[in-house]
Amino acid sequence: MPDPIQGSLFFRLWWRSVSVKRPQAALGLLSLLVGAAVMSMLLHLYGGVRRKMTQEFRAYGSNVVLAPGSSPSSDSTTGSDVMDQAVMGLVQKFARQRGGVIALPVLYGVVRLKRIPPDPRLPEFENVVAVGTDLAGLSGMNPGWRESKARDYSGPLLLPVCVVGARIAPRLHIGSGDTIDLEPLASSSGTGADDGATCHIASVLTTGSSEDDQVFLPLEELQRLMGMTGKISLVQLRFPGEMGEVESSIRDLSKALPGVDVRPILQIVYSEGRVLGVIRWFLLSVTALILVIIIICLMATMTAIVLERRKDIGVMKALGASDLQVMRLFLAEGAALGMVGGCAGFFLGSFWAWGLAHHLFGVTLNVIWWTLPLVCGLTVLLGLGAAVFPVRILRAIQPGVVLKGE
Repeated sequence: MPDPIQGSLFFRLWWRSVSVKRPQAALGLLSLLVGAAVMSMLLHLYGGVRRKMTQEFRAYGSNVVLAPGSSPSSDSTTGSDVMDQAVMGLVQKFARQRGGVIALPVLYGVVRLKRIPPDPRLPEFENVVAVGTDLAGLSGMNPGWRESKARDYSGPLLLPVCVVGARIAPRLHIGSGDTIDLEPLASSSGTGADDGATCHIASVLTTGSSEDDQVFLPLEELQRLMGMTGKISLVQLRFPGEMGEVESSIRDLSKALPGVDVRPILQIVYSEGRVLGVIRWFLLSVTALILVIIIICLMATMTAIVLERRKDIGVMKALGASDLQVMRLFLAEGAALGMVGGCAGFFLGSFWAWGLAHHLFGVTLNVIWWTLPLVCGLTVLLGLGAAVFPVRILRAIQPGVVLKGE
């Protein structure tokens, strides 16, 4: 059991060593503080940039598609590749387990679109691709799409609502609030298809791609219209995370749905993964460089401290202190410098990151608290490592020689 007097004496010696003003200790503390601040700033910027990049890539829509495979769920009786809508139950269960996954069922069909009332100066009709899906989920899956101001249809509806593409609207002179009639083409309609459907246009959709030539309906309405009740063409999925995480999710989903073809949209998945991978390796490289610079500076500082306090060490050894006891004192001093420098540097780096993100990128960053123990732990380890380095000098100090002034 340790002697409490020795413990009290050790604490007083440690407190004197860290509280007495010494240029070398101040330099070591400053290097730890700056290093911790830069690491904290990089970690916060990486977290903010990763979140911002993920949001930007979300504007490109889904990164994984589920399509009919060679399974009983495929149906060729309608003249097109479709699968049973029951697959959405398994997809939604998988999405709840993973978290952050967006799933959107989609059914495609070709319909004849007519303006109501007709206008003799305009084409009588247009053949367009109709997309049946969850209209409320379109913006969540494709945040980059822009819709015109939608009409208020919150009350009881006599007719279903739809959304038309930006290139269809000017050709037929239709817009929000107008009414259109849809008829399935004979070549695409399945058994039991209805004669037609009439719907109100809720808004006009601008995507900048082929969707501008399509009309979007509620999934159940297009299923009824095309005679494909309970069928869908595919499922669009948006998996969060980097390329490795997305590929792992794809493998797990393929095992859960053996009869469905799970297809990643490689351009989106690889582009997102490549950008985030470059940022991550840049962060690791810069952090490693900072750690090397700090450890070199700290080793030089701790060596200077040992040489400056040779007489103090000589007196301690003359009074019976062992090399291990003296070393414990320097280790405690290094750990104290690391803890103080790490905590102060964390808050300074968080402030730097907030300022840079706000002024350069227009992004507001939140404090990432889990990086506090990481930064402080690294600086404490650096302080301990630097304190171990001058152990040879400490052991070579002879009390008699030092006290004689030699």
